[in-house]
Amino acid sequence: MNGKERSQLAFSHQEADRVPVFELTIDNPTAEFVLGRQTLCGFGGKARGVSQNIALLDGTYAKYHHQRLTDEIELWRKLELDVFPIACPLPVQPAIPHQVSEYEWKFTDPNTGQWGLFSYSADSDVYDQVNSSLKIGGLPELEKLTIQLENQTFDPQAWDFSPVERVMAELGDDLMVMGHADVEIGSTFDWAETFLIGLVEAPDLIHRYLDARLKTTLKLTEMMLERGVHGIHGGYDWAANKGPVFSPRHFRKFVFPRLKQITDLCHRFGVPYVKHTDGNVNSLLEDMINAGVDGFQAIEPNAGMDIAQIKHQYGDRLALIGNVDCSTVLVDGPIEAVKEQTEYVIRTAAPGGGFLLSSSNSIHPGVKPEYYMAMLETARAVGTYPIVTN
Repeated sequence: MNGKERSQLAFSHQEADRVPVFELTIDNPTAEFVLGRQTLCGFGGKARGVSQNIALLDGTYAKYHHQRLTDEIELWRKLELDVFPIACPLPVQPAIPHQVSEYEWKFTDPNTGQWGLFSYSADSDVYDQVNSSLKIGGLPELEKLTIQLENQTFDPQAWDFSPVERVMAELGDDLMVMGHADVEIGSTFDWAETFLIGLVEAPDLIHRYLDARLKTTLKLTEMMLERGVHGIHGGYDWAANKGPVFSPRHFRKFVFPRLKQITDLCHRFGVPYVKHTDGNVNSLLEDMINAGVDGFQAIEPNAGMDIAQIKHQYGDRLALIGNVDCSTVLVDGPIEAVKEQTEYVIRTAAPGGGFLLSSSNSIHPGVKPEYYMAMLETARAVGTYPIVTN
């Protein structure tokens, strides 16, 4: 049985030959440990931000993304993972930044003049937008952006789907390949305050903004599905450790009806939709299922997400993907603790199917490669069906 078959059985809530293994991203420290060379893998800021900006400025954008995908395909093969969740199109004409300083870049929309300032921290390997016209200008700037988005006509020729086609050609027979789509809430961006104020003071504007974003998302998702991807996942975080970033009532009003449009599209093509989010989303799980979500990835232990309880309460309706703690044992070890927690997660959540093993988020730069390898070795050792429970 190969990874594709194994994972599809898990999403059908059936037991395969063994527990499938999923990982959202794997950053360079672990990737380079496994492949024995420099790589452009993962969500780390140097690979995702700095190297891409250098490529944008020197005209090697296509070469950069080809090598990045080459590295990730090789990594997934070497680790024998079962799901490859990195099949996405690229803009044909990406925005070119202005380099402000060694580790700062400013992107400016030539049509509106709106801008975003991105910064990289070498100490933490974090690359993110830290300031913007939306942060400074508030709701009037969000109105300007929304009008621009509403007036745009989707142009399929503006997108390069060759990365999706390449992944399907190289991995699609053996691994479950997933694209990415989500409801693009602004609550985790640098302009989160603008978005959150809008939920209360300008709800019509927030509806318009989300609809304008969703219009493009649905088009791109359909084009990925037409190219045969086996599923779609969404990665915008919804919560902090104590609960959602805004009320469940607002999620029901603004997010879940739009998310259902994405999941309905996936289901028309006969594939599952997986929602990734950090944080404590216990209050959102029932709504998530009602919105058509098939799988939930992360299930962060330090945020009060108890995989045993979630399996008991929702395991017949929601495939669980998690949740070896990447904030504790995969960072601090020791190896015996990694093995113990991996075995606990498998024995707790795998029986009956509907489970894929992963970290509780991703293999970020703080994860020690030897601990991640111990997690995978334990999965191979104890993850064969039928699962022995204690």
